[in-house]
Amino acid sequence: MDIVFTDEKDERFLKLVDELDKLYYERIGDELSKYDSYNEFDTPHVVILALDNGIAVACASYRVFDSDSVEFKRVYVKKEYRKKAIAYNLICQLESSLLKENFKYSYIVTGKNNHAAIGLYKKLNYIVVEKFGQFKNDDDVVCMRKEF
Repeated sequence: MDIVFTDEKDERFLKLVDELDKLYYERIGDELSKYDSYNEFDTPHVVILALDNGIAVACASYRVFDSDSVEFKRVYVKKEYRKKAIAYNLICQLESSLLKENFKYSYIVTGKNNHAAIGLYKKLNYIVVEKFGQFKNDDDVVCMRKEF
């Protein structure tokens, strides 16, 4: 498995994001559309991909949230590659790069019923925090934070 850093314009990343979005729409339905604008790539993202024989099988990204913080987004592993600690390792590698840039916090927003993701983030020492921004009154999400 190879790991590459790239950005939000990488076609391999965008293809994985499309798969992730389709999966979420199948699970949740059209109500998910309320997050479409939030999940756009209007701001630069640092992206990491896991490649198996040159094929992208997993991704994670972050964007700058504020001067001290980043927000992790679009963490996804293709179904046949799950339960191999790939997402865990991708996030750890992104976090290592953040320490060099002096960020103090990272945030993650996920669905309240996305138990696998919540479990992963707790393993990575994220804690549930008060909802922020557009999520303040959103009962469908969990906001989490990690201090470096």
